Amino acid sequence: MKTILMTFTLALLLTSCAHNFMRGTVAMKTDKKTAHVCLGNNDVKIGDKIDFYTNQCTGHSGGGRDEGEGDVRECKMEILGTGTVSKILNNHYSEVKTDGSFQLAEGTLVQKQK
Repeated sequence: MKTILMTFTLALLLTSCAHNFMRGTVAMKTDKKTAHVCLGNNDVKIGDKIDFYTNQCTGHSGGGRDEGEGDVRECKMEILGTGTVSKILNNHYSEVKTDGSFQLAEGTLVQKQK
């Protein structure tokens, strides 16, 4: 009995961690203009505007740590486009429709507009 309880507790812990790791990303692209994003009913509501981002990095990775150099790379988030929450799927996911003016992919960063 104790083993079953420990296994169940561990499984619950691991599944909750997986969602936190994905929060704020495109989980699944359903077509060219629509995606399921990892923002649920506690994060967004129907009609909310969502920004889609990509990381743009400049500089180089020096790799010369022995010489006192380090990673001089600089990254910033650049907006790809926007979408609108069209449906709340559950506690963890919602559906967002875009105008299709940009290419989105699974893993693309998303954030609710302020």
